[in-house]
Amino acid sequence: MNLKAIIFDKDGTLFDIQRSWSDWCNIFIRKFCDKYKIETEKLAQALNFDLKLNVFKKESIFVHGSIDEVIDRVHTVFPTIGKEKIHLSLFEDIADAKQFPLTDLDKLFVQLKDFKLGLVTNDSENNARQHLSQHNLIKYFDRIFGYDSGYGAKPESGQLLAFCNQMFLEPNEVLMVGDSRYDLIAAKNINMSCLGVLSGTASREELKEYTPHLIDSIDTLYPWLNKI
Repeated sequence: MNLKAIIFDKDGTLFDIQRSWSDWCNIFIRKFCDKYKIETEKLAQALNFDLKLNVFKKESIFVHGSIDEVIDRVHTVFPTIGKEKIHLSLFEDIADAKQFPLTDLDKLFVQLKDFKLGLVTNDSENNARQHLSQHNLIKYFDRIFGYDSGYGAKPESGQLLAFCNQMFLEPNEVLMVGDSRYDLIAAKNINMSCLGVLSGTASREELKEYTPHLIDSIDTLYPWLNKI
């Protein structure tokens, strides 16, 4: 690989999805269901969230989907609740959710100083910036794109192509790093190299369908780059 840039997913890749979002999701489900007098377990099942264990289940729509997909899923299960009301409830306090890095991200990004860096998430751009700001990490990124930045959401490749175009790079000069099949599909669709990390909810078997390159977590990303 002749890499000049690396694009990261956010949740499950840079930040621990369970520690960062489980408490928030549990509170959201209970508050939302109390407000609209609906069954908590029914909403939890729709989001693939285990209320008793307080964890996201495999391939939760909240973990890998865009905000619009989460809203559509909730609306499908509870069609009498308008999408705008669901959207407002989802974004209540969401930017303040405390984020737990999966490694020393300052150290990692300093090691990657020779690469252009991008962040591409199915969360909103504002949330992404707020979450990165919690750990003073925005300074490391050349571009930050959310589902609402104007380039679509993964598994479509618009965000990745926008990064390439704005950085004057070809897709084969960029590596996509993510914990979800959505991340890997978005990269493969434009012949961009991709690296799966097993720090999210997807299994090794699921991710290896899309890439032969897998690591347990981004704390081993720099050594991996030095081997390729």
